[in-house]
Amino acid sequence: MEGERGAVATELAVLTPVLVLMMLFVVFAGRLGQAEQDLTHAVAEAARVAAIERGGDVATRTRQTVVRNVAAAGVDCRSLEITLDGHPPRAGATVGVTARCDVDMTGVAGLGLPRHRVLEATAVEVVDTYRGDG
Repeated sequence: MEGERGAVATELAVLTPVLVLMMLFVVFAGRLGQAEQDLTHAVAEAARVAAIERGGDVATRTRQTVVRNVAAAGVDCRSLEITLDGHPPRAGATVGVTARCDVDMTGVAGLGLPRHRVLEATAVEVVDTYRGDG
């Protein structure tokens, strides 16, 4: 029993950095997963807008929808590219929206992981028969 004096303190000193790194990795993975989910939701919403939009500038409304939803979710995109397929939308056809977001991850960069990550999301909707042009 005498030879084990201070063993708990030593074990704690050795394990604390490992536990902190594991906790930071969980935070990194959680932030990345949430950003991906938020981008997917924004793109799905934009595809719905493009599918039901009648007249006007569908591309502009689609872009505004993605930008507004990503900003509301708190996703920090260093760059955001949005592509609209199936433009102009025609009744019964499909319209697709793809977004690429370069997410800034500097808040949890202490792990030696990338400071940014490119996420991509795509959504496709059928254009409403009674709202589409044509």
